[in-house]
Amino acid sequence: MSISKWLEKNTHDLANNVIAITGGTGGLGVEIVKNLVELRASIILLDRNIGKGNKLIEELKKIREGVEVTQIPIDLSNYKSVREGVQKLKEISKIDALILNAGVYHVKRREGEEGYLEEFRTNFISPFYIAINLIDKIKFSNLKKVVDVGSISYKLATLNENDIDYSRETKKMKIYGNSKRMLMCALIELFKNEPNVSFSLTHPGVTPTNITRNFPKVIRAVIKLPMKIMFNSPKRASLSIIKGLFDETKVGEEWIGPKHFDIWGNPQKKRLSGINEDECKKAYTLAIKLCQLIDEDMGRVFLLQ
Repeated sequence: MSISKWLEKNTHDLANNVIAITGGTGGLGVEIVKNLVELRASIILLDRNIGKGNKLIEELKKIREGVEVTQIPIDLSNYKSVREGVQKLKEISKIDALILNAGVYHVKRREGEEGYLEEFRTNFISPFYIAINLIDKIKFSNLKKVVDVGSISYKLATLNENDIDYSRETKKMKIYGNSKRMLMCALIELFKNEPNVSFSLTHPGVTPTNITRNFPKVIRAVIKLPMKIMFNSPKRASLSIIKGLFDETKVGEEWIGPKHFDIWGNPQKKRLSGINEDECKKAYTLAIKLCQLIDEDMGRVFLLQ
């Protein structure tokens, strides 16, 4: 089935809906945003690179005249930037859905003055902070939806309370997988008993995006052609996230991704395996505590619940 026919069959018009997305200027994010614009949604880009955002807006204007796009600069690796960005989001009249798409994978280890590895801050702490702060705004909207873009790499890691950001780990994909798994678990616990906002866990499978461009040149050269042949393009991979926006999934039991072996084909719901309730509770408790690094008052409020 062509992408246009799939969209026609599985989606509906999103006029008068405002959708905020992290990582909207990256390879996968650009395709998600283009699909949303074709469906007539208004977009809030949550990215640190305003220049890339401006270029994307020019592309979006070619897709639909009069497209409404707001840019709010947020560097997910920087707590101050995240806190300021969330305050600006709260000032917007309405947000119908939030898509947590941004993710970083680094070959070189990067730590910051905020503490913890950059992957851990960007892929886990900051997205959770954004989600938990926007629930009260999203629940009064049309879609009432939060979508997380997970990763099949979550299977490479498990919660390690003695090394929560995997800073002692040498394998980069495990570090990345741990950060994605932690967010998946924490959000599952957050939305398990949330009556007013629905949650969908999705994943794009394996696709050539900005993350794979961070691989060493030798590895990129080896995998470039096989990736094009074997795996979904970013455009088709983005359909899993779009499906998550429109479909309901059982929190903690299902997720949405490519049909064949989790790497190829159109999206479908599948059983989520390898994540247990105890781990989700621990990840959620940890996420709440770590949010104090961004906003101490927010952390104390939620810890008292």
